[in-house]
Amino acid sequence: MSFVIECESLVKIFKGNPPVIALDNVNLKVPKGSIYGLFGPNGAGKSTLISILMGLTLPTKGSAKVLGYDVLRESLEIRSRVGLLPEGFGFYDSMTALENLKYFGLLDGIPADMVKQRAEEILEKVGLEERANAKVSTFSRGMKQRLGIAQTLLKDPEMLIFDEPTVGIDPDGVMEFRRFVQDIVKEGKTVFLSTHLLRDLGMICTHTAMIRKGRIVAQGSMEELTQKMRGAKGYSYEIRLKKPEDVGRLLQEVKKLPEVMEVRIEDEGKVSIIGGSDIGGELFSLLSRGQYSVEALVSSKPEWEDLYRFYSEGVG
Repeated sequence: MSFVIECESLVKIFKGNPPVIALDNVNLKVPKGSIYGLFGPNGAGKSTLISILMGLTLPTKGSAKVLGYDVLRESLEIRSRVGLLPEGFGFYDSMTALENLKYFGLLDGIPADMVKQRAEEILEKVGLEERANAKVSTFSRGMKQRLGIAQTLLKDPEMLIFDEPTVGIDPDGVMEFRRFVQDIVKEGKTVFLSTHLLRDLGMICTHTAMIRKGRIVAQGSMEELTQKMRGAKGYSYEIRLKKPEDVGRLLQEVKKLPEVMEVRIEDEGKVSIIGGSDIGGELFSLLSRGQYSVEALVSSKPEWEDLYRFYSEGVG
């Protein structure tokens, strides 16, 4: 597997009385072509890590590479290949969207005779072509976010990094951002995003790391993290019957299955089951043999908050 970000024993300590350990022995690998979510509460070290990856802050100890380039010796190469949308990004309000992009495009090294065409293409890509000549002071928070995304795409980066991209964005803007991220990954790019809003972005991530007080408490693919939690906490299933009067009989039969840890009636005609292993096949066979009138057999995946709580408690 090819990795676009590799951190090894990364430490960042800010001087003070007492000193603040922002990153504590961080080891991290981000697969190429992934949507990688870095999740943690405010103050967990997310923005500090991004600053180090972009060569804007020096680590106290350890090493890191982005796209194969060392963050200490080759930060200019990294910044030329990575599009960054930091938290609290800003534009010149008195300038139009097109003027802003042309300005930032020139700073990014796009030739003067090409920058206007490139900026217009990107504005169309993010759905702002009709507002190209409007001043940024007239833009909503969501429109400014789209303009920020456009700015990160100007130089056609290999990877994009978003720091808290959905803060202050309404639900429609969040859904739009999720669609955008999924579309650009299909183009072969990698997206690395940090957030404390698990519900906003967790569903689109293929891989994740959870950070707490500067330490990575878990990382891997979503399937790996979910399976590990299920192995420790159990596999949850829900059965909904069309005939509530059959619940008592079902309860007795389910309790006889060897891997069943807990069975309870949630509602009329609804039974919740937790198994010590994946008992989906056994439940399906039981329902078929017993000739139950089944409305649904559902495997319940843990919510994002459940995953974060599980790994933050040190179980993982």
